Amino acid sequence: MSNAPSLSLALRWLTADNGLSEQELAVLAGVSPGAVVAYLNKPHAPTLTWLGLLNALRCRLEVKAPKRLLSIALPRISAQRRANERQQWEARRLVAFRSQILRQSPGIMLEDAQRTALGYVAASAARLDNDLQAAHQRLGSTYADATTSGLRAGLRAVADAACVNAEDLALLSGVSLSAVQAVLDQTAEGRLATPHRLFSAIAARLVIRPAGGGAVAINLSPPGDWRPEAPRPGRSSITHDEIRERAGRGEALATIARAAGVSRQRVHAIVSRGP
Repeated sequence: MSNAPSLSLALRWLTADNGLSEQELAVLAGVSPGAVVAYLNKPHAPTLTWLGLLNALRCRLEVKAPKRLLSIALPRISAQRRANERQQWEARRLVAFRSQILRQSPGIMLEDAQRTALGYVAASAARLDNDLQAAHQRLGSTYADATTSGLRAGLRAVADAACVNAEDLALLSGVSLSAVQAVLDQTAEGRLATPHRLFSAIAARLVIRPAGGGAVAINLSPPGDWRPEAPRPGRSSITHDEIRERAGRGEALATIARAAGVSRQRVHAIVSRGP
């Protein structure tokens, strides 16, 4: 796994396999060209969060393309981030216990409520450690076999199979509770739609491999709504004569490229060659 590519690098390899430019990939996926360039060249925070949660769930990730099967490198789980998330958990528990004590005993001194709440937190922390150890053991033998519609649903399928809730997953991964809750949410993909559409545009399927066996295959995604009629990869959807005619009328090459489904550089080459 030390030589496994990142998800972005895998996308770059597969884009090259298909002979596509970044512009052409954008058209096929229905994703803006700027988003494609950004995804290929710098870390995409929602994707990194999703990958980190897969690692915490003790899964592997594969990309199955027509010409390749790639194992993807997952981000390391930071001990410091896990410690920070543990501190946040303790702070939430302390506030909740103290508020409960003050409501139930209106005349209690604040210092006494704080001391009692701290005792409750310590007892809860001991139970939590046992719960997390049990969750980690379950994840090592979790089997899941499913087909899901998106990245969020794929991760949720493994978490449900292992009976791991959002709070436990946050503590296992070092990802904030709010971020874990968002990834496990059952609504639309949000910003995770970008990688899903990009890989789907080149018929590359993401497959999650739980530690205990099975496979959670993520279905290919339809392109974004704004996508024009898609050409075959590397082929213009309008004729060279029409490209030259539109350029002769002063239409911007980038606009023609989006309509044709090819790169601006290819439109420039067609115009420069002449009839």
